Amino acid sequence: MHDLTTAEFERRMSLVRAAMADLDCDLWIVTRPENIYYLSGYRAAHVAARTSRFHGILVPREGHPVLVARSLEAVTADDQRIDAVLLFDDDVDPYPRMRDTLFDGSTPRTLRVGVEQRFLSVRQWRELGAVFDIADAVDITGRVEGFASSPSADERGAIDGAARVTMAGLEAASRALAPGRRAHDVVGAAHEAMYAAGQTDFDKALVAVWTGPRGGAMHDTRVTQELVEGHVATIEIMGVDHHLRTGAQACFYLGEEPRPELTDAYALVLAMHDAARDTIAAGRTAGEVFGEADRVYQQARGIPYHRRVGGSMGLTNFAVDLTRGNPAVLQEGQPILVQTLVDDPALITHATTVVVTADGCVELTSTPRTFAAPQWSRRR
Repeated sequence: MHDLTTAEFERRMSLVRAAMADLDCDLWIVTRPENIYYLSGYRAAHVAARTSRFHGILVPREGHPVLVARSLEAVTADDQRIDAVLLFDDDVDPYPRMRDTLFDGSTPRTLRVGVEQRFLSVRQWRELGAVFDIADAVDITGRVEGFASSPSADERGAIDGAARVTMAGLEAASRALAPGRRAHDVVGAAHEAMYAAGQTDFDKALVAVWTGPRGGAMHDTRVTQELVEGHVATIEIMGVDHHLRTGAQACFYLGEEPRPELTDAYALVLAMHDAARDTIAAGRTAGEVFGEADRVYQQARGIPYHRRVGGSMGLTNFAVDLTRGNPAVLQEGQPILVQTLVDDPALITHATTVVVTADGCVELTSTPRTFAAPQWSRRR
């Protein structure tokens, strides 16, 4: 069963065609997995992109788009919206076949090609250039993400579903905090709860646990750390429904009485989060949202804040980035992760997902607003 209705598929392709005309492109080559899914409903793109010599969608200015995939994925390719599918065996060079499919064996004309330069390898670019007469390459990185950052009515149900999954994971993870356990115990509890809550995809979900005397190493993938009294634990969850994600992040002090400097840092992170969240509304800019969190941080610490305060969620994370001076305008219906943190004296963070409304925002995921870990105390 297709994830995309025919009307929604055609709407998305019309956005691409209009952008191609604006950029005067003859061909777009889309290779970012999230964007392949957005334009086709092809649900294996994340795995296919890692294992294929080439995997993507070719969108000519005239004619039908073409999905290019390995023959191994024929069944998956049959369950998506693009009718023209080019399958190739692993011992076959797909590039000449791509050219012949687009031009029916005739001599291809000189092309102005749009490519996602951030997601196309140098080798793939060279092999494309060997079979296509490319006069000019236009970087279209972020173009499809821009369309996807404003979910349609068809996607809103999936965003709500992702929020339910995220909350189930966060609640299970926080309950799993206990002395002597390791991070993988918490990660496993969260994943089990998320699938029980209806998570639909295995590839896009994120459950991360960091812990240590200074809060652990953010983005470190190890799960062997022991939960120790006096340490800080960070839990980050991104739940999925039909590839769309929402997020939440919480920190807990593993003990009875945190040091005053930790309590102060936690209060600062909450104040920054609330200032940013309360600024969100349709028509506001990403830079304005950042500016309110930055104002709170500078009042407390006397220096400018050093990182983003979140960004858009859904299919593509941070297509709209809440950074200093960013003029991107928030749109009604956009899901936005509000994420504030400090890493001195420890990694302390707080993040929730909201959806933008005409005059503010509505919370999709929530995070405990207490630094104490009640489960830790109860299980001692």
